[in-house]
Amino acid sequence: MPRRHLSAVPPPGLAAAEAAPRTREELDEAADREAVRRVLDGDAEAFAPVVRRHGARLVSLCARLTGSQAVGEELAQESLARAYAGLGHFRDDGPVRLWILRIAVNACRDWLKAGARRERPEAQAEVDEPTRAAPGADPQREVAGRLALSALSRAVAALPPAYREAFTLFHVEGLPYQEIRAVTGVRVNALKVRVHRAREQLRRSLGDWLDEDGR
Repeated sequence: MPRRHLSAVPPPGLAAAEAAPRTREELDEAADREAVRRVLDGDAEAFAPVVRRHGARLVSLCARLTGSQAVGEELAQESLARAYAGLGHFRDDGPVRLWILRIAVNACRDWLKAGARRERPEAQAEVDEPTRAAPGADPQREVAGRLALSALSRAVAALPPAYREAFTLFHVEGLPYQEIRAVTGVRVNALKVRVHRAREQLRRSLGDWLDEDGR
């Protein structure tokens, strides 16, 4: 694997800024960069924490984008393998997590373009099945919440792939539009249109209860 320089942490700034507490996201990014540096220095095991930090999120994202829990797990593993194999080509111009998300989104796009048969998500099937309510919880409210979640999952799965992708990254993953652009390569204005149209389609399916927060 080609070796090149990669800083473990962002360039140092003012002393006061360095002393300020860092967010969990900043700490994870620093850990990711240190892991990348160690892998490029020959420590293959250093990538394992990156897999643990991002694996579950990738499975969830890929499952939502493809409509299949099984395919989501497969594509998440494939994406992490691609990320590991391509570390020598990682450009030090953005967060490692966004680079990995971009690989996963492209893997989902390739799967969908290939015309693979979509399966009913296992996670959705679990939501549909009755489960025991938490102690002290209102059983009727628990059932109503699960039914609403199931309906939303089906409605999102029915969106056109481009709308589903933008909606999921914005509303489910909670990424700001600039980060979604970095992940998808789609212009911000176009992403806003896709999210708006996705919400409109979901309203037609579910009613006017989605939050129009305009982020």
